[in-house]
Amino acid sequence: MDVLSNSFELNGRIGLVVYVQSLKQVKVLRRYANLYYVSKREKYAFLYTDLDGHEAVIEQMRALPFVEDVVRSERPFIAETYAPKQK
Repeated sequence: MDVLSNSFELNGRIGLVVYVQSLKQVKVLRRYANLYYVSKREKYAFLYTDLDGHEAVIEQMRALPFVEDVVRSERPFIAETYAPKQK
């Protein structure tokens, strides 16, 4: 039972919005990250990937010929704790 407690780690993840030229190629994006949502009208896909090494994944996706732009979510980098209000 000691092996299970040592092997489980919670990794951070980050969201990526990938704008594509055509929705036919969205299946290819599954090999780079976890596909979460696809917008047919706006032609973008929302994916999640590990926070470690996400920059390499972004560069690989930008190199694909059908990808127009990749935008990363800023949520992991924004502070979620606030100082108390001064009166």
